[in-house]
Amino acid sequence: MAELKEAGILALSDSLLAAMGFIDVLRERGTSKVACLRLDLLVEGMATREQVDACLTHLRLEARWQQGVFAHCLGLIRTPPIQEEGQYRIQCVLLFDGEQVRRDIQCGDEVGRYWANIITEGQGRYVNYNRYRQMDLSSGCGVISLTTMRWKCHSLLLSMGSAAHPLIIAGVPCRKQDGD
Repeated sequence: MAELKEAGILALSDSLLAAMGFIDVLRERGTSKVACLRLDLLVEGMATREQVDACLTHLRLEARWQQGVFAHCLGLIRTPPIQEEGQYRIQCVLLFDGEQVRRDIQCGDEVGRYWANIITEGQGRYVNYNRYRQMDLSSGCGVISLTTMRWKCHSLLLSMGSAAHPLIIAGVPCRKQDGD
């Protein structure tokens, strides 16, 4: 948070603060690295808002179940659907355990294809911004250390969240350790 204030960012929305807090809780619970996947998820055609919301519920549940392409997923932070010409767009960051997921671009493509082919049943597509992460922070972070570089993830969220499009957080429940 101090890093953002030093950059001149003084006012943050409640949803952005909550998303940053979620990342800080991951660090406090012992997660040392996260793979930050920055994707735009699109639903094209004549989809209704209710259909888009159903797709987002499906996405949230898949992330929480942590199976298949969502294995090692720690959480999902997204905007509400934004209606644009002929489509809905959802900006999102998926957080994966960085000790388990090293190839963030590949993982982003796997999640994107799952969105396009399975969740939206062929009505969706995606943009994987991690491909462009060398350009600027709004294009993704890759795998980062939460102890030294979490400001990168905070900056990424800052590029998505606004008062008009508050961030929505879907955390993944902690897995019980052996003996718990």
